[in-house]
Amino acid sequence: MLLEAKELYKSYKKPAGIVRKEEVRILKGVSFTLLEGECLGIIGESGSGKSTLGRILIGLEKPDSGAIQVKRSDVSSIKNNPVKQKSSVVFQDYSTSVNPRFKVVDVLFEPMNSLKKLRKKDKLEKAVALLKKVGLSEIYLYRYPHELSGGQLQRVCIARAIAANPAFIVLDEAISSLDVSIQVQVMDLLMDLKKQLNIAYIFITHDLTAITYICDRVLFFKDGVVIEEVQNMAELRNVKEDYSKALLHAAMEMNGGENGAYEI
Repeated sequence: MLLEAKELYKSYKKPAGIVRKEEVRILKGVSFTLLEGECLGIIGESGSGKSTLGRILIGLEKPDSGAIQVKRSDVSSIKNNPVKQKSSVVFQDYSTSVNPRFKVVDVLFEPMNSLKKLRKKDKLEKAVALLKKVGLSEIYLYRYPHELSGGQLQRVCIARAIAANPAFIVLDEAISSLDVSIQVQVMDLLMDLKKQLNIAYIFITHDLTAITYICDRVLFFKDGVVIEEVQNMAELRNVKEDYSKALLHAAMEMNGGENGAYEI
């Protein structure tokens, strides 16, 4: 087992008047596991808490209570959260997740700086190799983000995500801003990288059609709670919860019944 989340709770305070603030609980005892080399889908509507969970999993936020174990070591209570060293992330908005003043080579150098000291020549060779892994040639090294298409820039973000050799990557709505044809290309790339590098993914999305294309298992997320888990994607049509059934029905309608951009 690569990762285990146990009873994660998270709340935020929001204004409830001129002075008073009320506590809003976002995560309510979330527990799940992630196996090495698998793609775990987490699907839920906007506001369900799935992105908050993603930020906790990569160490950007801490849970109020609960524990996260990576390879059976508890990392959730350690001050300098080592989960950051074992994980990476690709966000939805590729245009704002890179510094517009950075060339592609600078974007790729960022995570390398946290590794053992590399000579500039070695970093440059690694940057070229990373671009090759995501289907881009070295001619893109010295281009700025605005000179790339959305699909190309998201490939650069994926290259950055694998640069530090993470054990798992959180993909938070990572393809939802792309055209459907580009989405399929990026998911094919992610699956190839998963096989090559034995990386695990946590694929956070509101899009069940994408889940069926790339994921090995799926958790249905609603109001900060995992309400249903599908262990075998062949059993996806047999979900029991009304919420899960509604998402499945909506995905099938969007894809024209039985056929569409992806198979349901």
